[in-house]
Parts: sequence; structure tokens; C-alpha cells
Amino acid sequence: MDETEQQQWFSSLQKELEEAYLQYTEPWRQSGFSGPEERWVACRKPIADCIDKSGSFLDIGCANGYLLECVIKWTAERNLNITPYGLDLSEGLIECARQRLPEYKQNFYVGNGWFWQKPVKFDYVRTEVVYVPQQLQKRYIKRIIEMYLAEGGNLLLTEYRSSKDPPDKPWIDQTLKKWKINITKQVSGFYDTKELTRVVVIMK
Repeated sequence: MDETEQQQWFSSLQKELEEAYLQYTEPWRQSGFSGPEERWVACRKPIADCIDKSGSFLDIGCANGYLLECVIKWTAERNLNITPYGLDLSEGLIECARQRLPEYKQNFYVGNGWFWQKPVKFDYVRTEVVYVPQQLQKRYIKRIIEMYLAEGGNLLLTEYRSSKDPPDKPWIDQTLKKWKINITKQVSGFYDTKELTRVVVIMK
């Protein structure tokens, strides 16, 4: 896949996300989540549970910034102070994020984790492998670790499931094992007894 094909792939994804997310007013739906708010909490709080110290937090694929808003709240309950940063393909969603967290509006950027260039490094970075074409996913993880993570920082690689997904579908940690990428921690989120979220932590 050459750079032109990559750009076309990201443009298609941007259009798909904008059409899917911006039609809603509920913040969790505008962040790409279907279902009630209590399901959002059950499936997203494991991300905050992987944070054990104060620091900077970059959410790649931040949508309307609602996850960042929640992470700030959830970590503050443990007396941690998180400085949020967000990156998303959609200018419309980034504008929503800036309005949601106006005191941090300068920390939100339009772009994607494959091409984005930023001299600052972060203590935490959250992303998903589905944000890039399948053949780039292993390189994507390594790129984030090398370019975006501060020394000793943590990549929170997240995978979400639908209740319709087959139970034998491999989770991201199984894929990482095949790629010989070591993880230091794993946290899951359950709703109605079914695991719908898995967050694996990769330390730099």
C-alpha cells in the first residue's frame, strides 16, 4: 500500500466516522458508542484503570473528546492529574472536543497516528489497531512507541467488541503475542457478563 492508497483509506474512514458520529447528541454516541451510558462506563473505565500516575495522555481517535473528559474524572477520583491531548481524522469531531474541553482546546489536533508529526512525547497514549489498514498495524504500534511515548510511558492498546462478535475471535493480546510484542498489564471491561473491552499496556 503506497502513500496515496493510505491517504485514500484514511479519507474514507474519516467520512465514515463523521457520518456515524455527528448525527447524535449524546456524548457517548458522538464518541462512537451505541448503548446506554452505564454500558459506556463499564466498557471505557478500564482505560482509566490502566493509569497509575499523573501525566500527559494522548487519545488517538479521540472523536468528540468525551473519553478524555471521562478519563480526567475517573483518574481524579484516585487523586491523579491527567493533561489531555487528542488526535482525530475529523475536523468536525475535533471542534466538538475543543468545545467540550475548552481549557485544553490547544491540545487537540486534526490528523492520524500514521502520518502525524509532533515533537512532544506523552506519558500515556491510547489507540486501536483498527485505525490503520491491517497490513500496517504492527508497524503502527512500533511507530507510536518510538515517536509518541516518553521513556517509561505506556501505550494503552484498546480493543472493543460487540455482543454479536463470536466468542472465539482472537483478542488483541493474542495478536501481540504472535508479533512478539510484550505487554505489562491487561484490564478487561464487562457488561451483562460478556467481555466487551480489553486494554493491554505496553511500556516503553
